[in-house]
Amino acid sequence: MASLHGLCTLITRPAHQAQDLAMHTQSSGGRVIYFPTLEIIGTKNIRKIILKMKKLNQYDLVIFISPNAVFKTAKYFQAFWPAWPRNLKIIATGPGTALSLKKHKLPCDNYPEKNFNGIGLLKLKALQNIKQKKILIIKGEGGRQYLAKSLKARGAQIDNLSVYKRQLPTVNKIDIPNLEIIDVIICTSHSGLKNLISLLYPHWQDILFQKQLLVISARLAHSAKKLGFVKPPLISDNASHAAIVQTLFSWREQSLWNHSPHFH
Repeated sequence: MASLHGLCTLITRPAHQAQDLAMHTQSSGGRVIYFPTLEIIGTKNIRKIILKMKKLNQYDLVIFISPNAVFKTAKYFQAFWPAWPRNLKIIATGPGTALSLKKHKLPCDNYPEKNFNGIGLLKLKALQNIKQKKILIIKGEGGRQYLAKSLKARGAQIDNLSVYKRQLPTVNKIDIPNLEIIDVIICTSHSGLKNLISLLYPHWQDILFQKQLLVISARLAHSAKKLGFVKPPLISDNASHAAIVQTLFSWREQSLWNHSPHFH
């Protein structure tokens, strides 16, 4: 059975999203250090959120872009819609978002089998014949407009609702991890990667860019190289905890194979 015994990972996901990944890693023998490089806070447009929630039955589809989009709106759904609007379908970006919907007792009708992003969403059958359909995209502030533009091009009426934003956490010097004991840094977003450098580079100039990264896309790996990381990042198939842990297993096995005296 695959084991991560002795492997130390630094998880940079926001605190409320890191727990399941940590549990998966620890159950396989790995050691985990938490160091969130993103803080997720609600946006100030509460009035707009409430207005959209009250008019939810006017939409055909709601798309949740991330678990955070669910996390920041679930209380409004539950307050205004104890019975879910009959003809309203919910689409999630991937299994993590779908799990978040389930945890908050909200339905999930569909999500991509792979490519847990805009490209994967646009391949879904439910998003093909959408002319004149009203779609609400629930997301964080900023981000690319690729999905909204593509759905508009298919004839849909799109409303975007930003319900959270990402910010740089405040970190005390006592919270700075000992990078020398860390084998892999897990980073799942561009803003999280940039914040990692902002927070740790002043303390670990000589070692940070030598560390092994694990990221969730080729695009993020390219960004890491441009930012100065020396080793090619490990690239997980997607952002799910299972995929990330499987990537750690594969890398660990490869490392053990390469360093085994029996093969030299």
